[in-house]
Amino acid sequence: MVVLDLEWNGAYSRRLKGFINEIIEFGAVKCGPDLEETSCFSSFVKPQVSKRISATISNLTSITNENLTGGAAFMQVVSRFRRWASEAVIFTWSTSDILTLVENCRYFSNEERVPFLSYYCDLQSYVQHRLGLEGKDQVGLAAVAEMLGLNLSGVEHHRALDDSRVTLEILKKVYDPKAMEPFIKKCDEEFYRKITFRTTYICDLENPLIKGKDLLFACPKCGGETERKSKWVLKNRSFRSEFHCKSCGYAFGGRLTIKQKYEGLSVNQKIFPIPIIEAPRALSPGPLGQMQLEEKNGVGILRFPALSRLKTVNHAFTTRTGGVSKLEFASMNLGFGRGDSKEKVSKNYRIFCEAAGFDPDSLVTGAQDHHTNIRRVTAAHRGLGIWREKDLESVDGLCTNDPGVTLVIYCADCVPLYFVDEEHRAIGLAHAGWRGTAAGMAKAMVERMQEEFGSRPEKLVAAIGPSICRDCFEVDEPVAQEFLRLPGWEHFVFGPQKEKYQVDLWECNRRFLVSAGVLPEHIALGEVCSMCESDLIFSHRKTRGRRGSNCAFLSLAPENAL
Repeated sequence: MVVLDLEWNGAYSRRLKGFINEIIEFGAVKCGPDLEETSCFSSFVKPQVSKRISATISNLTSITNENLTGGAAFMQVVSRFRRWASEAVIFTWSTSDILTLVENCRYFSNEERVPFLSYYCDLQSYVQHRLGLEGKDQVGLAAVAEMLGLNLSGVEHHRALDDSRVTLEILKKVYDPKAMEPFIKKCDEEFYRKITFRTTYICDLENPLIKGKDLLFACPKCGGETERKSKWVLKNRSFRSEFHCKSCGYAFGGRLTIKQKYEGLSVNQKIFPIPIIEAPRALSPGPLGQMQLEEKNGVGILRFPALSRLKTVNHAFTTRTGGVSKLEFASMNLGFGRGDSKEKVSKNYRIFCEAAGFDPDSLVTGAQDHHTNIRRVTAAHRGLGIWREKDLESVDGLCTNDPGVTLVIYCADCVPLYFVDEEHRAIGLAHAGWRGTAAGMAKAMVERMQEEFGSRPEKLVAAIGPSICRDCFEVDEPVAQEFLRLPGWEHFVFGPQKEKYQVDLWECNRRFLVSAGVLPEHIALGEVCSMCESDLIFSHRKTRGRRGSNCAFLSLAPENAL
């Protein structure tokens, strides 16, 4: 038996005109029937698609570009591994490694099959079966190791050889040859068809595969028959509508997700509360959390006292008051893609900029998709994403040393992160949702400002803006697992209670900043919760997505203004 683990780097391929997960490390252990390790295999793979490893992957794995320069080409490593593994059954933790292997073999050799794969076992599926976790979300390697009481001190997580050894230790705890037999698959044509089958979402309710009963929801209160009270709306590949119980009168929202899987149609129904849409509250200027709420010409503006004291920058965070938008967008909506009219959003930008002291023509925003990609911008980028079409698809952070631009990011529960380097007159602004927070966006921005401007972390001033607080950010286990793998997780992950966890995004980002070298006393925490203050700040969770967008603004003051 051979337990295999891989590490890979997301790389853009001009040939594919898209991204590929390019394998950068093989790690494996070989064992006999007694499950004792007899030999091991470890090799870096020299990148051929992207010459540089992303900062996120490097931070996660500790693999550097220097490590990879000594690696061999992918197919050379595959050939060496094939000779080493011989005819052994290959085990991996989940099928993602095998899918990535297939993808890389197709890309580098036009081979449809993995040369060393004759028999295969998905150990994640087997272990969850043995632990009685079948039918639940996939459980991560570290979580199962902790569940089984394994001592992982000295283990380098997210390194291929160490992870393969951890996987073998887990297998030892739950191994039963007879129970494993059904999980070992022959790698024939059907295996490849099944493992490479891409699950698709059905986004047309007229699809003949959908049955009428799939569209019916029972009342979650009494189990009675319900009637649909609104049209089906497709959002994020799910259908949503509002329902009313004919028996008890309970009103609720229903979400329907339909997938075409290899085994057939999968229909998933979820119940959710009907969104709470509040009118913006009357402004009451003064302290709010650790920020200051200001009012000018009827426009509400939130600022950090720590950043307001800096003469080199202007900064702000928007509130819902003072704009021209109506209904759920009331009134200072700055999001063009929410369903509000373009004319009203444009007017809102100009109203807010005049009140808060920004040049509306200088604004530039990214293309937020919950990653850690950062872009340096200059005056040449003025208007991008607001007055001009965006020209990139994945930018969650912006930085500059040009006083001719104002950085803008969108938030509605996600965390806005402000960075100021007075020494080099440079700034950064980042959007950190839970994915970006867990992936280390805070640290990534510090490192990018070091690279671009020579910023010294100990001289940076950072601020963590209005966003969802710990008490309001309740998550399921798969999301919690992304945080439980981080150092010091016990300081920002709490629970579970009734299978739910609470995550403190503020503390997680603060710890990433400190780990990057920012001094604790240089970090301002706003302590303003978007969900608790949802009548002042737009909250995605509170409104179930029926809302406008808040924005964080940051710009350098012109040198002649100092």
